[in-house]
Amino acid sequence: MSWSKAPPVVLIVEIFQESRRQVVHVQKGALLLHVLFESGVTASQALCAGAGLCGRCRVRFLDAAPSPMPEEQARLSDDELASGWRLACKHVLLVSCRIEVFAAVPRPVHAVSGSSLAVDLGTTRIKWAVSGDRLEHSLVNPQMRAGSEIMSRLRYALGSERGAAVLRESVLSVLTALVRETGALSLAVAGNSVMTALLVGAPLHTLAFAPYSLPLRGGRVFSLDNRLPDTYIPPLLAPFVGGDVSAGLATLRHAPRPFLLADLGTNGEFVLALDDSRFLVTSVPMGPAIEGVGLCCGSMAGPRVLTRIGVGPDGLFWQAEEPVEGISGSGYASLLASLLRVGLLAADGHFQNGVMPLARKIFSGVRQFREGRVLMITEQVYLAERDIEEFLKVKAGVNCAVNTLLGRAGLRTEDLNGVYLAGALGEYIDAADLCRLGFFPETAREVIRLAGNTSLAGALLALENEGVRNWLAELPERVAVESLVEHDGFADDFVRAMRFEWV
Repeated sequence: MSWSKAPPVVLIVEIFQESRRQVVHVQKGALLLHVLFESGVTASQALCAGAGLCGRCRVRFLDAAPSPMPEEQARLSDDELASGWRLACKHVLLVSCRIEVFAAVPRPVHAVSGSSLAVDLGTTRIKWAVSGDRLEHSLVNPQMRAGSEIMSRLRYALGSERGAAVLRESVLSVLTALVRETGALSLAVAGNSVMTALLVGAPLHTLAFAPYSLPLRGGRVFSLDNRLPDTYIPPLLAPFVGGDVSAGLATLRHAPRPFLLADLGTNGEFVLALDDSRFLVTSVPMGPAIEGVGLCCGSMAGPRVLTRIGVGPDGLFWQAEEPVEGISGSGYASLLASLLRVGLLAADGHFQNGVMPLARKIFSGVRQFREGRVLMITEQVYLAERDIEEFLKVKAGVNCAVNTLLGRAGLRTEDLNGVYLAGALGEYIDAADLCRLGFFPETAREVIRLAGNTSLAGALLALENEGVRNWLAELPERVAVESLVEHDGFADDFVRAMRFEWV
């Protein structure tokens, strides 16, 4: 007797958006969020990458509405649930259905002209600047709907026939719009190794499975698409240390050695520059929490987003437009540092009732929610202990990376001439907050420098300066790679570093 595999069940999904009707055929069990992404439907960008926390991927089922999930009951009102509103990230499709999607308000591309266009292709955000006007612009990476960090992005790309192509086209479309609006004649794109491999269309398996290796080296011009000019991509230095870091190093090529460059984003990338010919590099996955993504009230910086929170005689204070809608990565860092300072937060990341009257006053805002214990900031915005744990993971990763590089070189933090912070925290964070949280020791506070977006600055510099491109071309030969996960005791070191203190 022979057994044959049953053919997949195909469902029909009708999507209504304003005056547009689209019919798509999908396999039973497909995630609705991915269906919308692959269908080219423009909707509000989910900032929690499928965790059901931000509530921005809401759609309305016109029929066959599934039973609401706990995350939906927490984010949507009873009337909304009764009307068929659901979160696209929380539902796999089991039956054919009709859904309504409200179009997102389009974010205009700033039509600043410039002959050279530099792009920082981040996992969470895409940022750009042009020659003659170095003002930075940004938007959410549309690939976020396929996963918040690089490994989930890889799983999506390799999990279906169209996955990688859909991810690639979503970024190519953004680049095409930027080139069209700016009139750029030359283009440079700097990103981590996974983002770059997806963009170029390189094989992905060597980045998805151990032993990891680079599928491309970069450091040259690529023909990405007939809609784009030839594109310079800085050299990739290691499987998870990409052109964003090499571009960043180009901006620091004259900085006194030794120094540490820490690109703190969804993927943490670190370089210890010993001298002009020796660079030690490593990386550690940190997740999007540092950018305010994937947290209960996390958000990217904006007018109604808390970017810095302090403690005063009357309790917590901040400056932001009302009503407050969320907390950015730097806002979380400043809040946690403030709570530690008044004794309301224990080193292990749990709330505790402090001994000072001010701490007790703030502690009165602790509540028990579905997400666990939370501290109310406003009536709608709060800090959850589960979010604190995500920040602790980031902090532990930084500790492990920095200690590994310094140990390999036989150096201490006191020996460094500079600690340059780039990436998501390289623009707005307070060095004192990072030291209080244990990201770096107090001895490093005086040499910490907020370097801003070194990836974007370096990409633009490379476009405009042949000498910089030549310097970058020689860089990979000067690099030694340290793999954190291959070090004995890494897991124990990571767990030990899950405390708000330098370890």
